Amino acid sequence: MATNEDLLNAPIPGMSLTAEPKSRPWRRPYQVSNVEEAVALYAPMFRDKTTIKMMVQQIEKGIPLTTIADLLISGNVMEGRHSLDVGMLIAPVLIETMITVADMAGVDYRVGGEDREDPQTKQEIINRALDKIGAQDVQPEEEVALEDQPVAEEQPAEEPTGLMARRSGM
Repeated sequence: MATNEDLLNAPIPGMSLTAEPKSRPWRRPYQVSNVEEAVALYAPMFRDKTTIKMMVQQIEKGIPLTTIADLLISGNVMEGRHSLDVGMLIAPVLIETMITVADMAGVDYRVGGEDREDPQTKQEIINRALDKIGAQDVQPEEEVALEDQPVAEEQPAEEPTGLMARRSGM
């Protein structure tokens, strides 16, 4: 339960609107408003050797390229360089550029969204865990063919009744 002291220290309605106009990056117009200008904004980053070196190190650690692109976009959106919409539009360009950088560096990369482990590896992990607790190996379940399963018959839909139901016979 809130005490009177807590209520007195709470922000008042509209307090977020009391900052000076254009005093925050998100209250100013964006520096760049289209995709071409945004790509030109990121281009110097891919020419800088120290930035490329740090990026390759992160890719070697297994960080997906989509995550790196999201971080770059989020930082530039927060600083007011471009909108989030423009960031989403240039994300594929950034990812393709990072793929090229990783290929040139000879580094294996993960784009993002793909599984790290194949099903056989997952089964091996399960079996090792079961060995530790003293249980028997569990084999993967056989897939049941669709022809063996009974097919449920569709029930005819009942006519709706009530105030909003369609009138029949009109």
